[in-house]
Amino acid sequence: ASDLLAAILEITEADPDAVVVAKGNCGIPKISGKDLIYSGTPDLMADYVRLAVDAGARIIGGCCGTSAAHLAAMRGALDSHEKTDRPTVADVIERIGPLVSPPNKAAENGATPRRSRRRG
Repeated sequence: ASDLLAAILEITEADPDAVVVAKGNCGIPKISGKDLIYSGTPDLMADYVRLAVDAGARIIGGCCGTSAAHLAAMRGALDSHEKTDRPTVADVIERIGPLVSPPNKAAENGATPRRSRRRG
């Protein structure tokens, strides 16, 4: 969810009127025997929803690992949240956790990031 929130911040900074859809995974998946376990708790996903609203997302949901308990917490957070100041990436990291794919350092310095091509 942290990476998604960072991307939302970039998109809505570039185009504040963009209709942004946020569907974050419920944490980072880990293999436990034959199970895939996601680290995100319902409370974490509720905080993700509040940050997504404040970052400018208009449609918000969950993706991989999101359960009925997560969705209930997210709905409750949406229902009770009053939009506040736009978060920073540092706010997101503090509240949700570290980025899995840190921002492109070349892009941060003004260079156009290069896209890799898959061959296959």
